[in-house]
Amino acid sequence: MSYIAGMSRKAIVVLFFGLLFLSSCKHETFLMDPSEGGNPLPVIHECHPDSIYFQNQILPLFQSSCGIVGCHDAITAEEDIMLNSYENIMASGELIPFDLSDGDIYENITDTDPDNIMPPPPNAPLTPEQIQMIATWILQGAQNNSCDGCDYPLVSFSGTVLPLIQNKCEGCHSGADPASNTTLSTHEDVIFLVNNDYLIEVISWQTGYEPMPYNGNKLPQCEIDMIQQWIDDGAPNN
Repeated sequence: MSYIAGMSRKAIVVLFFGLLFLSSCKHETFLMDPSEGGNPLPVIHECHPDSIYFQNQILPLFQSSCGIVGCHDAITAEEDIMLNSYENIMASGELIPFDLSDGDIYENITDTDPDNIMPPPPNAPLTPEQIQMIATWILQGAQNNSCDGCDYPLVSFSGTVLPLIQNKCEGCHSGADPASNTTLSTHEDVIFLVNNDYLIEVISWQTGYEPMPYNGNKLPQCEIDMIQQWIDDGAPNN
């Protein structure tokens, strides 16, 4: 106890994240190469602000909030459903392109019953913005698409950094039992990692740091650059 009390805050956060080498953040996502097994390649476009892109926005959300241990990861596959790749999501039969009224996935993420809502408690529920993003993607045809580039002319915490963290990190780092006892829901939470030289290091996969998002794809370089720009601007709560 005296040893822990004497540790610096930076040492503590490094210890927390180091535990991820020994345990998962409650999900075991298995990334699949879409070029193998006859799976279709994602359609890549230049990013358009009116479109939702599966690989950039939807897949990270499913991986951190749905494809988790005890639920819809490859090992548990609750109700024989895996929600960790485009192919598995569509093969579930519970998400129908252009139709929000058919299929259980959209119904469950909008349910208010704690016995039915997805993600289940104690995991944090999806935000209204995340639910709307999934709805828009479905109504746009639920395509296996992606885009190249970022269109954020004004970088801010509320408009740029927090939405990225919510969609790609908060599924593990939120709720009553967050991974590594670390939440990333507020500016205070995020600035703690910034001040301890940890945020950019893990998302840019620097040597000696656990790559984040856990078991997910590396953030596009332009998103890393935007977070770095926000930090260089003083990491304001704007």
